[in-house]
Order: sequence, then C-alpha cells, then structure tokens
Amino acid sequence: MQIGAVLVAAGLSSRMQGKNKMLLPFGDKAVIEATYQQLAKAGLTKVVVVAGAYFNEIKESLELREGDCIIENRLYKEGLTTSIQAGVKELVQVDAIMICLGDMPLLKTNDYQFLIKSFAKADKTIQVPFYNKQKGNPVIFARKHFNEILNHTEMNGCSVIVKQNKAAVQQLSVSTDRFILDIDTPEEYQNLLKRID
Repeated sequence: MQIGAVLVAAGLSSRMQGKNKMLLPFGDKAVIEATYQQLAKAGLTKVVVVAGAYFNEIKESLELREGDCIIENRLYKEGLTTSIQAGVKELVQVDAIMICLGDMPLLKTNDYQFLIKSFAKADKTIQVPFYNKQKGNPVIFARKHFNEILNHTEMNGCSVIVKQNKAAVQQLSVSTDRFILDIDTPEEYQNLLKRID
C-alpha cells in the first residue's frame, strides 16, 4: 500500500505573539524540521510539505528527502483546509494520505509507523488516533475520500468529513500523548521544550 503524507506548515501562528511556530527552535532544529525528519523516516511514498506564511524561511530550514517536495499555498489565510487540499493534489497517485501537522515535533518515526501499519491492516478507510478518549493527529484517509477532501468547503480541516463517514472510521487507541500535543500558544511551546529527549 502506498501512503503519502501532507505535512501542513502554512498557518499564521496567530496565538504565538508574533512568532512563527514552525521556525521556533526545538533542540538544535526548527519545529518544522524536527517534525519533518521523524516523518521522513517512516516509510512513506512521498511527503508534501505545504507552507504559506514564511514559505521561504520554512523551505530553507528543510533538507528534503529525494522525492519529497515543499509547495506554497497562497490561499493559506482562508484556512487549514486549503493547505490540505493543495497537498492532496500532489498525491493523487497514492492509496491513502496521512494528514500531519507541522507543529507536532514530539511525534517519533515509530509513532507514524504504528499508524501506517494499523491502517494497512484495518478494513476501514479513515483512521483517527485517540489518546485517553481525546482525538489526536495525524488522521489517515484512503483514496476513496480524496474527492471529498478536495471539494470540502469547511475551512478548519477535515473533521466534518470524519463525522460524515462514521461507519468508515477506525478509532485507533494510542498509548502516548505525543499524538495530541501541538503548539498553539507560547505556554504549549514551553511545555513541549521540556519533553525534548
């Protein structure tokens, strides 16, 4: 099974008091670089990084694997969905897409691999990780949902598509809070820094 990933890094970081969260230091890397490096080793067919705000700076911070790419979403101010759609358009040849967030640098390669292996074995076409009954990320969608994603008009992501396809959803129980920890505020950033290995 060929699975690609859309790594979304296009937002305005509006709650970060003027700093772009993707470019904040995380250990000896930027947040987006730390996230991408773990994802790139997970055995995916292709990773498409989608950037909008600070596109050039994010591009410069990444050393991409051969076959991976970074694209610019000029519509990023309209919402998260536009970035997901831009990435899906680059991955129409794969069997499934994992939608990943660039501000989840705690996720490890083996976390992504666990999701990929679980999805490949499941008979469902959408997989959502849950930690202690809390919905996490990334979510995987099979090819049959690509058109739904491309035609989606809700701008805050694909949660409505998940709700509309309840019978197709595998809720995958995960054993670590890494699947629910992202960076939206300076406080969340400081908390994640304390968790660097």
